[in-house]
Amino acid sequence: MKKIIIIVVSLMFLLFAVVLASGIIIVKNLKGNNSSNTSENKIEYEEVNNINYAESDMLTVKDGEDIKITKEGTYTVTGNSSDSSIIVEAEGEVTLILDNVSITNKDGSVIYVKSADKFYLVVKDGTNNTLTDSKEYSGYGEEDVDAVIYSKDDIIISGLGTLNINANNNHGIHSKDYIQILNGNIKINSVNDGIVGKDYVAIKDGTINIESKSDGIKASNDTDASLGYIVIDGGEITINSQGDGIYAYNNLTINKGTINITSGGGKTTSNAKGYTSSSTSDESNKGLKAGNSIVINDGDITINSKDDGIHSDMDISIKNGTITVNSSDDAIHADGMLSIDGGTITLNAAEGLEATYVKVNDGKIKISATDDGINAGNKSGKYSVTIEINGGELTINMGQGDTDGIDSNGNLIINGGTINITGQSPFDYDGKAEYNGGTIIVNGTTTNQITNQMMGGGMPGGMQGGHGGRR
Repeated sequence: MKKIIIIVVSLMFLLFAVVLASGIIIVKNLKGNNSSNTSENKIEYEEVNNINYAESDMLTVKDGEDIKITKEGTYTVTGNSSDSSIIVEAEGEVTLILDNVSITNKDGSVIYVKSADKFYLVVKDGTNNTLTDSKEYSGYGEEDVDAVIYSKDDIIISGLGTLNINANNNHGIHSKDYIQILNGNIKINSVNDGIVGKDYVAIKDGTINIESKSDGIKASNDTDASLGYIVIDGGEITINSQGDGIYAYNNLTINKGTINITSGGGKTTSNAKGYTSSSTSDESNKGLKAGNSIVINDGDITINSKDDGIHSDMDISIKNGTITVNSSDDAIHADGMLSIDGGTITLNAAEGLEATYVKVNDGKIKISATDDGINAGNKSGKYSVTIEINGGELTINMGQGDTDGIDSNGNLIINGGTINITGQSPFDYDGKAEYNGGTIIVNGTTTNQITNQMMGGGMPGGMQGGHGGRR
């Protein structure tokens, strides 16, 4: 028995020694093969039951008079006013139906929800409604009352009518909790942000058009990592913003829908990278932006941006969809990992794809770039600097000058796919290069070698071809 125990203990020490000896390799492999740490938020949308308009309480706006709702229930508002507001301060759920109203308020928000368990805003089918604030107003003496529609509680918007919002003073719609848009036709013209939900903004369906002097749609919670997110599950969204088109402080998830964004006036005519913006949302001009992660499961997305087209301070995961980006800076940029598993992606930018770790598993990707087509640089300590191509169809057309088709400040690994590069410098890498499979075409010629141009197309270096071992 003692001999058996001694043998077992000896084997354990031997195994421990092996682990210690190979510890650096284990850590390196874990770091190098990381999958994207992107997060997806799931939404349970509110249900708005069939509304009997005849049984709702009827309210009519009048000049110089505010409507105050102090009890839960369903209310239909009609009429026109050049100086009125609707103030909700009630316990329980309140449903407010807009029926061809035109309201301007000179002193504050047109709709101000001080309290309600839930606030349902229904735009009656077939109606046309307009809400406008003044360029200067008191905000009811409360500094944070800063939108045409402002709520300290949840806002759920539905109905197949048209809602026009003219925000001459601040935001269009602002909730200190969450905003859900179920359907409808919403048009916002705002001197600040278009739609702001502190906890989250979720869009199920509808047609949304936003003109904003700042961000188009924003989730602003910066104190709770589980909030501050945006989910788009459908609809048609068009945004022309001076700031970011869609900005989530934490996560952004797009499951489907049609999204068309112009940010910061769109792509400039400059052929060189170097556009610099502040890291604050007020001064950046990105199309889609998230402080944590971006997940695109599907959708038809078109972006024309002065700054990055799609930007995450951490990770981006693209699984499907049709994505077109024209950008003066990076078309798609992640500080951490950028992984692409499918979709049809067309990019025209200074740099096409950029991240610390770029992983392409599938998809049809076409890049026209004036700096680097695909670039990996050290922007996050979570990942090793790597470009890894496992599949897909990549077509990269490079501009003249100091440009690289694929440029890794670390390793470059090609395991599969078809890569077609037109340009002076097809590859540039600082670490190791592995060619394990796939088709490489450089300037019309098929090759099985990864040349190393070094210095961005200056002097050709050595070649590393053959079939090196996988990491």
